[in-house]
Amino acid sequence: MPNTYHCILTHGGAGSDAAFRDGAETACRMGMDALGQGTGALEAAVRGVVALENDGRFNAGVGSRARADGSVQMDACVMDSDGRFGAVAVIEGFRNPVLIAHKLMASEHCMRAGRGAAEFALEHDFETWTGRKGTADASYEGSDTVGCVAFDGTRFAAALSTGGTGGSPAGRVGDVPLLGCGLYAGPYGAVAATGKGEAIARNMTAFRAYQMLEEGMGPNFVIEEVLDWFEEDEDIGLILMSRKAWAGQSNRSMAWSGLSEGEP
Repeated sequence: MPNTYHCILTHGGAGSDAAFRDGAETACRMGMDALGQGTGALEAAVRGVVALENDGRFNAGVGSRARADGSVQMDACVMDSDGRFGAVAVIEGFRNPVLIAHKLMASEHCMRAGRGAAEFALEHDFETWTGRKGTADASYEGSDTVGCVAFDGTRFAAALSTGGTGGSPAGRVGDVPLLGCGLYAGPYGAVAATGKGEAIARNMTAFRAYQMLEEGMGPNFVIEEVLDWFEEDEDIGLILMSRKAWAGQSNRSMAWSGLSEGEP
């Protein structure tokens, strides 16, 4: 019988204004309500990210920042501890890319990019969105990801979504849709990273952090170790959980929240 312990964490990105914590808290509560109603970890994590995508203060979904050419190109991915994975990259014109990534988990191809991702989304009637066009906001300092990790007492899951670094070249892809870089979930826990996408990808951050959880290291210890992998000028933040504990931290300001119910 499944454990009654539930846990969920959300973040608005490394560099996001800590004053926007209420948005992360709302997303957390929506995911926890889903878990309390018997929804699995994957669906709860996706629900948390949808809430963040719909909050225009964060760089994902309707809040996505423009690229250097004025386009709005988004990435998203989901993974659960059964090893299922789905991702979209540089997709344009849709409100909630994380829902499209979730749908891809059940398809023959677990990742679609650009025009192919948009075609898949249209085939499955996902909500379109015109996006914000125009000059990229060079003053925006927040990084490029919102995320959620969840545990339903049996399975772990993680989900991410991003509008990409504001002002970056069209077609640029960071860590988000790359398996084991921006997120990872397995039988021992779940990890969601945020920050400088290139540095996160080079470090295979999420998978290596998960390996430490697998070896029995606590979430707080893992975060401190991971932060040391990055240079001072590289934004990095993490939320992660094991079967008994959870933690979140960043080397920048970061709006994040965590909730747990029951005894691990």
